[in-house]
Amino acid sequence: MDQNDTKKYDMPWYDWLVFAVPALFIIGLGVESALGPGPADGVIHRDFRAIAHWFDPIVFQYNLVMALLTVLVVPSLALSYIQTMATRKERRLQHEVPFERRAEVRRRMMRRASFSTYRGSVWLTTTVVLLGTSILLLFKPVFTDGGVGVDFSLGANMLTMGPFAELYAKNPDAYYSHLIRNLTAFQFGFLGAYVYFIGAVVRAYFTMDLTSHTFVDGAIRMIVASILALVLSFGYDFLLLGDIASDPGPVAAAGTGSTESSSAASPVSEQTERQDLAQEMNRVLPASLSLLPIVAFFFGFYPKRAALALERVALKVMRNIIPGDGYRALPLSMLAGMSYAHELRLEREGFDNVENLSNADAVDLAVRTCFSYPQLKQWIDEAWLASHLREDYPYFVRRSGLSTGEELRYFLSACDANNVDGVQQLVPALSVEPADSASWKLRLAALKILLDKNAGEEECGKAEESEPKQRHIVSLGVGLGVGERSP
Repeated sequence: MDQNDTKKYDMPWYDWLVFAVPALFIIGLGVESALGPGPADGVIHRDFRAIAHWFDPIVFQYNLVMALLTVLVVPSLALSYIQTMATRKERRLQHEVPFERRAEVRRRMMRRASFSTYRGSVWLTTTVVLLGTSILLLFKPVFTDGGVGVDFSLGANMLTMGPFAELYAKNPDAYYSHLIRNLTAFQFGFLGAYVYFIGAVVRAYFTMDLTSHTFVDGAIRMIVASILALVLSFGYDFLLLGDIASDPGPVAAAGTGSTESSSAASPVSEQTERQDLAQEMNRVLPASLSLLPIVAFFFGFYPKRAALALERVALKVMRNIIPGDGYRALPLSMLAGMSYAHELRLEREGFDNVENLSNADAVDLAVRTCFSYPQLKQWIDEAWLASHLREDYPYFVRRSGLSTGEELRYFLSACDANNVDGVQQLVPALSVEPADSASWKLRLAALKILLDKNAGEEECGKAEESEPKQRHIVSLGVGLGVGERSP
């Protein structure tokens, strides 16, 4: 193993703090819950040690184990990927890319396969996960003066309560109702984003695509999803109006109670009692409130899909208001084999439409993403042809069977070798009406000129790259005495 291979295994001591700090914090709370004094012993902690005495010790230690696994999975996957999967990705790329660019792949992969590349993003994501997990598993709200836990009546802020903060003095019951509703939305929004993040990290791990951008994207997703779910919870008051309007009220409840007392021996008294209990529960906790955790969870799990749907609706509305004023970019979905997950991955690298992708470097993207070099070369070549044919590209592929610029160039070259006009061969298949023949003939002739120009530039580039290599081989042969041998 050379020096470059051992470099990624050598981590400075401060990189190990991303494992040690969360572990020591959680283990310290576990020791405090098992051995430390609590409020029953006359000692009331005013710091994080008080968390250890808010729960039953067994339940609390179980929560700590879950919190520890939830937090440490972030740096553990990053370290495991650097030590195993990054090497496998480099070996795969060495077999796929052209020979003259293998040294570039080696050099760039060694810069990426070190923990220093992931240091900032892993610290950020670990901190966000630790804070979110603490709110989800460790912070226990209390509603009475003698309770043990977090008194949110003293610690709730405007982000959590918004305009309902004034209810604390006017209606404490309504205040705590809004508080729990908002905290529930915040926590389940974070939980949905975290579950999605774990799935994305595992997918990136096994597809050899775990970059620092994956962790940054996950951290931002968890922050944004939690805040948006919290904002969403304020709109639930409009949904609860129907439940409040259908509230039977104390008069109806009293009437029901008198009926029960007068017909206690009736066979339907038990059924009536269950109905009254359900009505009372709906009055105290409206049924539609049970949908809040579900909505918040999926809002955190699919924030990009929701944002994309809203963006498309807004663009469609704007195009109806202002005709002709819109984006002229072609979507990546028109390329063969492109999925929604692939679009998101390419978008993260800055290629969000066909025109951008047509100017990409396949080797560069192969190093930065999980896609193989042949697949990226295929997409880039398809994007080049689609960017020139625009909306007619799917029709051209369907009628001619040629999907890339390379396939079109090969077809035209084969026709030229056989003294056949390739453009004239394609025009009848593409022209539905005779009037379209001239247009397609002109477009295909222009594409042939561009393809010949690109092919000439590639050959010149290869010649310039191979010239220093040939000089190196000749000098090496002379140094070994090959040039001194007689014929």
